[in-house]
Amino acid sequence: MDYREALIEAVTLFNERYERCHMELSCEIPIAELKIKQLQYLEIIARKSCITFSEFAQELRVTKPTVTSIVNQLIKLECVRKSQCSNDGRKYYIELSEKGQQIAMFNALKQRRLAEKILIALSEDEISLFVRLINKVVNI
Repeated sequence: MDYREALIEAVTLFNERYERCHMELSCEIPIAELKIKQLQYLEIIARKSCITFSEFAQELRVTKPTVTSIVNQLIKLECVRKSQCSNDGRKYYIELSEKGQQIAMFNALKQRRLAEKILIALSEDEISLFVRLINKVVNI
């Protein structure tokens, strides 16, 4: 087998391991009920911490009524809650629920789980080389 085929096989096996981490976490964190867009919304809300409806509309480049619809769907899924501003009763904040926080962290947890498996499988020198090689590849 030439080096090109060996590389393709190695990348395929690595991707399969990554997908296995995805499946393992999917059993622990209930993401199956969410659409991809909804996962992205949760990640945005998580990044912004406490975000208003207006800020969320600007972030998504949609209208406030569209945001209201999105938030209502996420409330039904128990992923977010809205809270009224104590200083301005017209202003509402969107916050992640505990379930929403877990789901928003899904990708980070998946990457961490794969990294833990790599730490178990490789020596310190191999990990150092692996990190250098990955960094070299992603900076092409």
